Amino acid sequence: MKRITMAVGAAALLAAFALSASACTFYFSYENVEAPLGTVGEVGIRVQKTHAKCTLSSMDDYVIDGEGIQILGVTTWEDLGGGLYETWVQVSLAQEGEGYLRVSKTCTKEGYEEKLLPIRTLASDDETVWASAWGGTYPFEAAAAVASTVGDVSAGEGFLEVGSERVVFPQGAVLPDVLPETVRVFYVEDAGESVALLVVGDGLFLRFDHLLG
Repeated sequence: MKRITMAVGAAALLAAFALSASACTFYFSYENVEAPLGTVGEVGIRVQKTHAKCTLSSMDDYVIDGEGIQILGVTTWEDLGGGLYETWVQVSLAQEGEGYLRVSKTCTKEGYEEKLLPIRTLASDDETVWASAWGGTYPFEAAAAVASTVGDVSAGEGFLEVGSERVVFPQGAVLPDVLPETVRVFYVEDAGESVALLVVGDGLFLRFDHLLG
């Protein structure tokens, strides 16, 4: 997975990831992130384990999630030695406003612990990937022909109806509780169905291409 530095308004990479004498401690490669809607970048996460006998059997027991963002990919945890582990998370800024990336864990020794990376998603202007998509140009590479439609939207279980077009979502897709009244959806045809790649609307940039393999 290619690493793209999310530099707009973010702090410099925390190269040292200073250690702590407390229980499991989390570090991000940024203190905060502020960038326009649709920005994609990578955030490093490090976990310092300080208990000699950690009750978590796998690094997969650590949960990485967020609000107002999409997680497009996560690298395998790398053991850096001394109880220090690192992963990189590819993040897409999906909803305008305040959000976060979170790493958390629950164990029998310390219970629940988490750390949040504050993320502020800015409104788009004419130079952003959102503006290109809203104007009708699919902004990413695609292996098949991509079509789009724009109009008022209604949502059902696993699909959207935009104008006269019914578009289904790939497995694993998650939509916000509230959608803009009007959206543009990009899709590809697969086995007789229109499958969503990207949905854009006022304050919204939702990708699904990463779920299609």
